[in-house]
Amino acid sequence: MGLSEALARVVLSVLALSSVACLTPDARRTQEPPRAPSVSAERLASVPSPPEWRPGDRWTYDVTSGTDRGTKTAEVVEVRELSNVPYYVVRLGDLDHYYTRSLNWAAAIRASKVEARMIPPHPWFAWPLEVGKRWTYQGVWEEPGATRDLSNKFAVVAVETVEVPAGRFEALKVVRETDTRDLDEYWYAPAARWHVLWKGRRGDLEFEERLQSYAPAPRLIPSGSDVRAR
Repeated sequence: MGLSEALARVVLSVLALSSVACLTPDARRTQEPPRAPSVSAERLASVPSPPEWRPGDRWTYDVTSGTDRGTKTAEVVEVRELSNVPYYVVRLGDLDHYYTRSLNWAAAIRASKVEARMIPPHPWFAWPLEVGKRWTYQGVWEEPGATRDLSNKFAVVAVETVEVPAGRFEALKVVRETDTRDLDEYWYAPAARWHVLWKGRRGDLEFEERLQSYAPAPRLIPSGSDVRAR
């Protein structure tokens, strides 16, 4: 099942914006995916706080890298508290990824064993998220038998309309630069509560994710951040 072993390795090194996944071959779609609600660029100029994820939220992405292509599904399975800090547990294949409430990536765990982690957690977003926002990260990537220092720079550079298989979204474009050849461009859409498009490079390998579908858990009472983001 899945793409090549090389692609799976690259996805792990992505430092888990959506990180290690169960990648399955493309299948013919039987129906048109639902269209996402539109959000005006003016109202999207700033997203004041992170979205609230809930168990049952599920995102499926089309993933491409070179001639390889497949799909990846991430689902929030629980909110777990460790050392008095709450984490979202997001399942991708046989790995559980831990995110803080601010969507900072902390670790990937398989069968109670840490496969990789970042100290401190990696800040893919900084809230409020708005054009012109900049932040930096200095930390350490750890995996069994290896560690390396990381130095990243981030910036929110634009509000853009993005067309992906899941529909048409208004999104904030974020870029990440490193002290190596690695880089990322990703588009956060409030209507999807995560990225809808992501383009990156690890060494000579370029890859891309496009949101195929988003299935939110039921929300009878939306959170304050969800109300403001609409």
